[in-house]
Amino acid sequence: MSELTIVTAFFDIGRANWKGFERNSNKYVEYFKFWARIKNKLVVYTDEATAQQVWKIREGYGLKNQTQVIIVNEIDQLDPEVASQLNQVVANEILLKFRERPENPESHSAKYNYVTYLKPYFIADAIKKQRIDGMIAWVDFGYNHNGEAYPNTKEFDFLWEYDFSKHIHIFTTQDIDDMPIFDIIHKMKVYISGGIIVAPASLWAELAVLFRQSILHLTHCGLADADQTLLVMAYREKPSLFSVHAVMDWFMVLKEFGATHLSIKHAKPLYKTYKREARKHWQERRYQEAIKWYLKYGKEKIWRCPRQG
Repeated sequence: MSELTIVTAFFDIGRANWKGFERNSNKYVEYFKFWARIKNKLVVYTDEATAQQVWKIREGYGLKNQTQVIIVNEIDQLDPEVASQLNQVVANEILLKFRERPENPESHSAKYNYVTYLKPYFIADAIKKQRIDGMIAWVDFGYNHNGEAYPNTKEFDFLWEYDFSKHIHIFTTQDIDDMPIFDIIHKMKVYISGGIIVAPASLWAELAVLFRQSILHLTHCGLADADQTLLVMAYREKPSLFSVHAVMDWFMVLKEFGATHLSIKHAKPLYKTYKREARKHWQERRYQEAIKWYLKYGKEKIWRCPRQG
């Protein structure tokens, strides 16, 4: 099994003031601390104040030597053109009214869209400057929301290993269909998780280029959106670069791809959820997706349920 290097980032972009989405910087540091005992090499991009907290957390877990922190105090200077264009576009009240859920951060926050756009940029930069190599995973700083999916923080005391193929691995909860980007942004439809993205070092710079191309296509049309839509656009541009995996929900990526030991919160047994997803896709005549879910159902039913007799 191959060990992964993890890259993440956090910047205070005013989340504490977003009605319905209020999370201050301390809350995100708590989220990070919950999973930060993971033993993999970790690269964190953040501001100076948060950097000290990251060091303290990782050192407390005995992982200082597995940690690199890159301080960025002027994040808008990483790509001034994109930052400026997003500010102009998101300030347009017509675009805000165009969105079905204008209260969501991707509708009203240029900073949010900008920071999520930078995900592959950060990894490409880490590869270039920090000399990391091999298979690299983006993991959101606030991943798992302090136990929302995986309730036991001590279970993150492990080394994440998995043999991913040499593609950009993206994780979906529904098929990537042919809906026009214009409609995706209007309806705010989400196909792909931005919480975890995995790719070999050789492909992250190309993904960063695809992201930049995609965000500028949007802004030149008076539109803006976050990384989940940029991933759809990148996939459509060069599908051969990608490997697409169906997952039950955003947080299950880790458990289904290497961390099978993680306990999860589920109101129903996991195999019942898989069966429901399989039936839904079958009824919608999405037979390939249905088969994937039936295979997951069968595996979970056989190996996770108590045997009788």
